[in-house]
Amino acid sequence: MDRSSSQSSRSHYIPLVKIVLAWLVALALAVGHHAYYSSLNDHPVASGKTASLLVHSQAGASAIGIAFATVVVAMLGLSSGTAFLQCAWKVARMRAFTVSGLDAMWSSPTSLLSFFSLDFWREARGIVFIAVLAHAFQLVVTFAPGTLTVEIDVSTVSNSCAVPAFDFGSSALLYDVLQSASIPYNAPTVLAQRLVSTTLLSGQPLPPTSPCGQNCSYTVLASAPGFSCSVGTRDFAILNWTDAINGLSQFSPPPYFAAITDIMPANKNNGVFPWDTDTETQFMWDFEAQYTNYTRWNPADDGQNLTCVVYNSTYSVHYTFSGTSSSVVIDKVVPQQAATQFSSPPNDPGTGIVASSNPAIHTAWYNAIANYFAIVRSLYIFTIGSVVPIPSNSAGTWNYSTTTLELGQSQFIQPATTSLAAGNLTWHPIEQIAQMFESTLQNITLSILTGTLDNTQKTMTICTYTNTNPHFAYHKGRLWLIYGLGLGLSLLCDLFGIIALFQNRMIGGTGNNFSDFLAATRNPELNELNLKEPGRILLKYGPVTSEGGRYAFAQQDHFIDDGASDGGKESSHLSPSG
Repeated sequence: MDRSSSQSSRSHYIPLVKIVLAWLVALALAVGHHAYYSSLNDHPVASGKTASLLVHSQAGASAIGIAFATVVVAMLGLSSGTAFLQCAWKVARMRAFTVSGLDAMWSSPTSLLSFFSLDFWREARGIVFIAVLAHAFQLVVTFAPGTLTVEIDVSTVSNSCAVPAFDFGSSALLYDVLQSASIPYNAPTVLAQRLVSTTLLSGQPLPPTSPCGQNCSYTVLASAPGFSCSVGTRDFAILNWTDAINGLSQFSPPPYFAAITDIMPANKNNGVFPWDTDTETQFMWDFEAQYTNYTRWNPADDGQNLTCVVYNSTYSVHYTFSGTSSSVVIDKVVPQQAATQFSSPPNDPGTGIVASSNPAIHTAWYNAIANYFAIVRSLYIFTIGSVVPIPSNSAGTWNYSTTTLELGQSQFIQPATTSLAAGNLTWHPIEQIAQMFESTLQNITLSILTGTLDNTQKTMTICTYTNTNPHFAYHKGRLWLIYGLGLGLSLLCDLFGIIALFQNRMIGGTGNNFSDFLAATRNPELNELNLKEPGRILLKYGPVTSEGGRYAFAQQDHFIDDGASDGGKESSHLSPSG
């Protein structure tokens, strides 16, 4: 049997079935991908570990979509790859190729490096298009899963709810009395001092706890102390730092000096304050301070004056909770009445004690005033005092009248232009310091309103609940555009391949298996073998007798020397033996 008759006996249905069946499977999988995404369209995005929830989760949908696209690409690659081989065999039959051109053509569907072969472009330009498509199909995996996205619908519902509050008139948590409720105000409580110091040193209020879940917001109105700070001129009666600088005129004005005062005349005619009216200093709510920049241990300017007045203020505070994060914004602070102008209400006995109470119980007015005063005086621990330089020949120092003053005022120093060891101290602009003082007392108020002091106090307000509902959105037009291009171009390649398949009928070797190449390029020793039964034929690679010792595949008894068929003895069997 000659080679041509052996080749003509091969069946051509296997490559044809591969081309058609692989394309149909790709089409079916594309339809399945479309059906899966259609089932998810407008479906809520689930979260969980059960199989059902995983299928409807964002991660699960993404994984399944990628799996669909990957298998579709594999089927299109198989179909077009088989068609490509038919075209390659046809081109190889029609014209002569260099070996490098053949290498590039056969490897082009899987290796991008083959496109750098000039022989491939020069000798097989038509088949380059099919090879390019074999690589372009991979883009389907990139774009097809992106046709399913997640969109979020936001809905809001408003209902009344109880939120944390602090009524300064119904609590005595922030101030101490001497021995009993009937004895006048003594000092801020340890709780008040701790809350003020924590807020001041951290630079922010205590974090609130949501009373309405993870996604909600509300606004509350609260009465609390507030500062109104302004830039002014020095009141010599209040800011007298002669003793602080020990008579050293070169340190006048000192870097810092502050004292408590009453900017407005105090109303003390009818027992309005819950403490001894004979002691003038106990009425002092406000403070005045002088900030002076220093250069090389000397004043760099005349200093700037700051005055802060305490008011009973109305706070409008907006709380927003989203997941584990929170946001607190003060919409506005409206000063109502200066603290020095407080007066007892008409129904208050004026003594601050509830009439006929046993033991004596403070009135709401007494509690509110005393709590306000305790907060302000706790803040003044970090504010009132002086900073005076003490230069020396070696290294000067700065004398703070109290250690707490150093902690409180360090936040107002500009570090970039300050070198304390060299006697240089630069404060922030006075307008900025004024805002910082106002913000500090506002932050203290926000810390109090978190309910940290007394979680039993509540107030009713309107809570707005925000529901975010993520759901899938399927863009089928995009999916079918992607798959349509892939399937259409693959079908075009397949048509060329099928035509080439039938044109290759008489030359054989039209498949992509090793046996196809073996049949197409076999030596005469294999002519009588039925390569259509590959499971029953045993072949070995070695020096074949009929080929003059050239290495080829043949049956065991056709080698020059059965024991010399390994690669180590190839050089001794390049020609037939005697």
